[in-house]
Order: sequence, then C-alpha cells, then structure tokens
Amino acid sequence: MNSCSVHHIRFYKPKPKAIYCMCLQPNRKLGYKLALSRSDASIEIWNINQSPYIERTISSNVENYTIEGLGWFQDRLFSVGLHGLLVEYSLLKLCIVNRTSVTGEAAFCLDINEKNRQIAVGTEQGYLNIFDITEDNIIFNKFLDKQEGRILCLKYDSTGSFVISGGLDAIRIWNVSSGHALHKMTTGRSEANNPTIVWCLAVTQDFTIISGDSRGKLTFWDGKIGAQIESYQSHRNHILSLCLSEDQTNLYCSGVDSNIVNFVKIQMKNGKEKWVKSIHKKIHNHDVRALILTDGKLYSGGTDAYLALSYNQPKTLIQYPPILQNPCITICKEARLIMLRYPKYIEVWSLGETDEVVQSTNIIPLKKEPKKLIVLQRIVKNHCGDHKKEGIIFADMSDNGKWIAYGTCLGLRVFQFIYENDENPQLLRVENTGDRNEVHLRGVFTPDSSQLITALSDGSIRIYDISDASLSISRRLDCEELTDTITFLCVSDDGSYLVAADPASNTVVWKKNNDSWNFYCKLPKYSCAPTTMALHPTNSSLLIAYSDSKNFQNPFKNPYQRTGPNGFILSEIFFTMYKQIRFCFMTKTV
Repeated sequence: MNSCSVHHIRFYKPKPKAIYCMCLQPNRKLGYKLALSRSDASIEIWNINQSPYIERTISSNVENYTIEGLGWFQDRLFSVGLHGLLVEYSLLKLCIVNRTSVTGEAAFCLDINEKNRQIAVGTEQGYLNIFDITEDNIIFNKFLDKQEGRILCLKYDSTGSFVISGGLDAIRIWNVSSGHALHKMTTGRSEANNPTIVWCLAVTQDFTIISGDSRGKLTFWDGKIGAQIESYQSHRNHILSLCLSEDQTNLYCSGVDSNIVNFVKIQMKNGKEKWVKSIHKKIHNHDVRALILTDGKLYSGGTDAYLALSYNQPKTLIQYPPILQNPCITICKEARLIMLRYPKYIEVWSLGETDEVVQSTNIIPLKKEPKKLIVLQRIVKNHCGDHKKEGIIFADMSDNGKWIAYGTCLGLRVFQFIYENDENPQLLRVENTGDRNEVHLRGVFTPDSSQLITALSDGSIRIYDISDASLSISRRLDCEELTDTITFLCVSDDGSYLVAADPASNTVVWKKNNDSWNFYCKLPKYSCAPTTMALHPTNSSLLIAYSDSKNFQNPFKNPYQRTGPNGFILSEIFFTMYKQIRFCFMTKTV
C-alpha cells in the first residue's frame, strides 16, 4: 500500500457564530428548506428533505449587518434587523433584491400571512408596520396605532385578520383592517421595578395565544375575550423561543436555561382540553434562541452555534457543527500552500516540512513549522462611514500558488501572490476587464493555473485568461440545462473536463478542445440533491454524493454503459451511513 503524509491543520480555527433565527419554508411542494441566520448576519439555507445539509449560503455584507427576524413567503425569503429595513433575498442570486424602510427605527420581528400576502413588522418605537407582497416587490400598506414600548414579537392568527404582538408587560391583539388594538393582556411582574418582557408567541387555530416571557413562564390566553387561561413556571429564566406542531397538539419551548420543555394537549374526562407538561431535553449548553418542529422532528439552535435535530421513535439526537459551506479549504499541491476561508477574510499558510521518513505511523517532528503568510480581506465603508469587513462568498487559489481569487457581494477580486525562499510575501492586484460589480458565487482555477472559471449570479459561467497584468474574459458559457443556483464547480486534474451542478440535481459537463470549452453532456438527474462531488484524477469519472447518503460514480468516456436506479447512469454505487460533505483523491504526497 502506498504511504502518505497526513498534515494536521490545527491552525484553522473559525469562530462559531450563534444562531439567531430560524424559519421553515411552509410550502411542501417546494421541498423542505430551513433558513437560519447567524450572529454575523449570514443566512444558511438547509435542505432537510433527506439528511440535512447546507444547500446555499447568503453571505453577510456591510449594509445588512443584522438579522433579528426571518420569514418565508412561498419561495421568497425576508428578514428585518436593527438597521430598520425589511429585506428580501434572492435564493438564485444569493443576494439582496429588495429593501424597504420601516417606520419606527430598529425592527425586531416579523410574521407573514400567505393568505392575504402581507408582512407585519414590529419596531423599537412601537409601530406595527403592514406591507403587501407583490410579484416582484414589497409595498408599504399602513401601520397600526402606536403602542407604548417596543414590539419584540408578533404573530398573525390563522385568518390573517388579527395580529398579536408582545413587548414590555403586555400582549396586544390588533385588528388589521381597523388598525386598532382590541385587547391588552398584562403579564404581571415578578419584581416591581423589573418589567416582564414577552419574547415569543404562538397562536392556535382556536385563537389560543401562547406566550413565553422573561420570568420563565409559559402562559396560555383566550384571544377571543383577552383573558388568561393558565400559566406554567416551565423555566428558571427567560423563555426565548417556542414552536407548535402541525396538528397543534405538541409544543416545545426553551430559552436562557437551555432546557427544552415539551407540553402536550390532552382531553380531560369532562371533555375540556388542557395543556400539560410532558418531557424535557437538555441538548444545548447555552441559550436556545430558535425552535422549529416539523414531521415530529425538532430543530433547535442558539448561542452554542450548533444546529440540533432531535426526535423519538427511535430516540435520536444529531448535532451539526457550525462549519462553513464547502469548499472552505484549498490545497496548492505544487506550491505546498493551503488557503483557509473564513466568513470575512482569507488566510494563506505554508505547510510544515519534515525530514525524509521511509515508513512511520507516528507523529513526525517538524523541521519547519507551518507559517501564516498573508491575511486577505475586503474592508469597505458602511452608510455611517465606518470601515467594516465584507463577507466572502467564495475563495480559491491556483495550484502553483501564484493566483488568489475571491468574491463578495461587491464583485470579483484577483491577486498575484509572490512568495519565494521564505521572503516576505507580496500581493499584487490583477485588473479585471469585466464588470467589477458582478456577483460571482463559485470560482475555480484550472490545474495549469492559466484560467479562472467562475459561476455568476445570473446562472452563467465565465472563463477568464490570466496574465501578470490583467484578467481578460475568454468565453461565457450559458447554462440553460441548469435550473437553479450553481453550487458546485470543478475541473478535472488533466484540465479536460468542467463540471457544474445545482441543488435540483442537474449536472452538466463541458470538455476542452483546442483551448475552447464545449458542451459535452448532461448527466441524468437523481431524486435527491447532491451534497458534494469530485472528478477522479485518472479515469475521467465523476463521483457524486447525495443527501440520501448514496454515492455514484459516473464515467465520462462511456457514460451510457450501465443504468442504475432512477435512470442514473453509473459504473459503481455504494452507501454510507452518513452523508458526505467533501471528496478528495490522493495522487501524490504534499
């Protein structure tokens, strides 16, 4: 068996970013998608149809620096934040497409009523804004009567005629059409000088309102008459989140003490229904800020940054660590360099070196330690004139270590990297002849380091020729066969094949002939979304892993040799217990 050297990259230490908000796409026909926002205002879209994985990421930018609430309308995603804006995102372009100012300064919460195509937003100054959702825009409708104090949470009822809001010491029920408050329900205080903060709300079909507050109390209210039904001291501290099951017979709540408590609705002997405390779980070590319950599966997240999935029958707990969407590491085999991508900057390190070893299974002492060479980031001014770091969408480095490319919401940046014989590294900007403001979602260098291939937000692929002075456009590839955002882009080791794929399981191959990339074939679709893919370095085949934990190897030279399940052409199939997030072939020692 061939020997290999294993490098322990202990110097890659991205800081975990807390989960602030989560929301589930309500339309099952569009597939199960879970959107979660983190403390750096980035948004991850998780595909949870099979084994959950990050399908796409919307990077943070200096203008949208905070997210306090998230919501879906069909396949459109909205957020609000402390900047006082209602923001809409494009899941195809992975960027902001609409933004509208709200009345009342900072916005803390939102809720969406699909029936009436309306968004309600609660603000710092107590204004409850109502917006109408059109086909391609957001239009301000009105705001309801101003209340005293900030609005920290709100929910529509099932009809969309009423909005329930929570803030300091009170819960209010609003008539949307008249704009007036129908009921004000006071929560009471545990201490005279310490106001009670209502952090979260839920509303059932029979207009029962459920609230969680800073006293750790879960309270049930009759929304028809504005009166309290019952209250439970379910937690020792603030309840920050709660969620209901689809049949509205199960409820979970959690908060600062991190215990997740379950309540179930039972029917008593006299025919009346009552909510009773059931089980509790200890999944997280810190504050739990968001809960989602769907199909008996509970998704939870908070300050510890882990997305947790738990369910019974069988009793299961899976925790997904806060790892960036791949690729976040690039190894330059020829130059013995490694590039590490962080959310808002890039690091380039030289790998360590050892004396020649014939055979060993132990840790070998280094004669030369790994060395951090550069830190690359883009700093821009926000609307206040402060300098802030822009979020990194993708980053790649050529195999010879000479070129670095990365993309942000403000465009593509390419640099020439000069480093020889332990001298101080130099970084030279390479001029881009294309549109500097175009958003590039993926990028990869060819193995000979002569071209940069990027996937744009408009769904096309662009080929750049690289020289010491400039970056020139060689060709543009239209990707009509791809129907969604390009999330995978890779080139074979011999530079002959280019592969692009999207979350809809469309996979397209181009072949290079006489320095020109030409369409070669489209691989048959599989029923699940791909989680990773890689080109084999020697036998011209594509290895693809899917979210159902199945892996396929598809040959290019004779792609119609054998037919597998669902019409997929394959030469080999194997199953793994867990989904794959990255493939890597070893061809030589680095």
